Amino acid sequence: MTPEQFDESITMLRSTDPMTYEDGYHSLQGDNLIRYAPQIVGLLQSEVDPEMRAKLVELIGDADLPEHIPLLVQELSHPNREVRFWAYNQLSLSRHESANREAQEYRRSHPDEDFY
Repeated sequence: MTPEQFDESITMLRSTDPMTYEDGYHSLQGDNLIRYAPQIVGLLQSEVDPEMRAKLVELIGDADLPEHIPLLVQELSHPNREVRFWAYNQLSLSRHESANREAQEYRRSHPDEDFY
């Protein structure tokens, strides 16, 4: 994936058309996700739209890199439910025990969330 293709995939993620979004999302999986993970983290850190932020959290979680666990934990405090949902979901599905523990602790300390 070229940088231009990465930019196009990010633009597709912002689409309100479900198929366009899915095409963009799937183009960013596998090696492309690992290669562009730092850029995706940078986009997340500056993203103000909660819907797009949730999509970026999902992608970062898909990468399942241990260095992203603190970032996902931080997103559990976001005021938007979808952002918290994807952060929790990705932590709970991670292959890293420390991520799973963070998800369990969040669930224990936030019993009123409606997405468990």
